[in-house]
Amino acid sequence: MKKFLILSVIILGTWMSVGVGAAETVDRSMCVFDPSGAHGDVFKAAQRYQAQALTWGIRLDLKAYTDEVVANSDFKAGKCNMAFLTSLRVRSYVHESGSIEAIGALPSYDLLRKTIEALSNPKVRELNTDGDYETMAMFPGGAVYLLLRDKNLKDIKDLAGRKIATLTYDQAATTMVDIVGASMVPAEIATFAGIFNNGRADACYSPAIGIKPLELMKGISPNGGIVRFPIGQLTFQIVARHKDFAEGYGNTSRAWAATQFDAMLSLTKKAEQEIPAKYWIEVPKDLQKNYFEKFREVRIRLRDKKVYHPTILKLMKRVRCSADKEAVECSDNLE
Repeated sequence: MKKFLILSVIILGTWMSVGVGAAETVDRSMCVFDPSGAHGDVFKAAQRYQAQALTWGIRLDLKAYTDEVVANSDFKAGKCNMAFLTSLRVRSYVHESGSIEAIGALPSYDLLRKTIEALSNPKVRELNTDGDYETMAMFPGGAVYLLLRDKNLKDIKDLAGRKIATLTYDQAATTMVDIVGASMVPAEIATFAGIFNNGRADACYSPAIGIKPLELMKGISPNGGIVRFPIGQLTFQIVARHKDFAEGYGNTSRAWAATQFDAMLSLTKKAEQEIPAKYWIEVPKDLQKNYFEKFREVRIRLRDKKVYHPTILKLMKRVRCSADKEAVECSDNLE
């Protein structure tokens, strides 16, 4: 009888623990944009997040999209609780974290890492929330580079009068085209590669991870190149409606995501290393200041238009100045 009671208690305890675990686990869904669909590296990153979220009591159903417009629309319509999108899209939900891709603001991966770590601090949660939305994670997607059909156009001033394939919804790029005196060739994610490769544009822009799948080497070869001077930093971010998650979930999620920086960056570095050395165009030191000046002019103009959030611009400036205290910008308050 005693053994029976002990066994009953063990069985009951096990059943109760399973019941509690099931009660604590909540079903949620995430729309994931990856140009390669469910077989791509971004979707694999989403799967790693999915596994981690389960330890936080969230059972995530992942939905793969090869078209970011559709993924964004479904999230906006409430078909997913979360969305894995580019920062360019996230900015319409969370103005602050979406401004991390500001043109020329973070010229190195080390500066990007420091910025993401700063934004992952629980003390600055407000910089990751905007109304009903919260940015739950940020991952590096790679530096965005200028791709040219003619490698002699290494100075930004050389772009005057040239045609640049430009994403119509990318206000930074359209502003930059206007400032340098170039002509915009309207494009979308699905069309810009074809425009560049077919010679309808003299230049376009892309992170290294997009060059191979979009076959952009066709446009670069044989006389073009890639300017090794980051226009900006592409980031992938997970955005969600914070009411769908427990209090504190965002802080936990962002802290974990920050630890995945190197794993995600390794994909970018691999793509960059696969580009033949002869196609990289180094910008001479005396010409780099032209890029810095134009980029800063764009950031200030877009800050004034409320495209970029001023607090994030100041945060990134502090990060830059901590690395180079002698920089001219560190002695003024323009940004």
